[in-house]
Amino acid sequence: MLLVLGVAASVVLHARMALAGVHGPGWSVLMGVMALLCLSCLAGLVRAGEPTATVRMVMGTALAMALGHVLLLPLLGGSSGAHGAHAHHGRAAPVDAASGAGHGGMLLVVGVELAVAAVAVVWTRRHTQRITYQPV
Repeated sequence: MLLVLGVAASVVLHARMALAGVHGPGWSVLMGVMALLCLSCLAGLVRAGEPTATVRMVMGTALAMALGHVLLLPLLGGSSGAHGAHAHHGRAAPVDAASGAGHGGMLLVVGVELAVAAVAVVWTRRHTQRITYQPV
């Protein structure tokens, strides 16, 4: 259940970033695609049956997404100059972290993705132990 909630939060965060459109239409389309990919994992987790393969896919994808978002942090400034990541200091109005704009939104996504990966690891470990240590 916790894993489903984490993936659902990831869907919502990516959709909000896509709809906010703060980083331009190209990034908005990419965020929409990421939301759809997260939604496909969510459907796999909710579907009846053995979710082991889906949980492993969620774990790998969440780790890859966390790494990708961390690597994108320097690009958030919107400047290709030497100041790069710090160009947002010149903005007149603060940006809403929940919309995915700026470092706050990106760090929120990284936190959610790392939490999803951790829950997937715990689920996988418990599921593997349950299979391995079944009493006869």
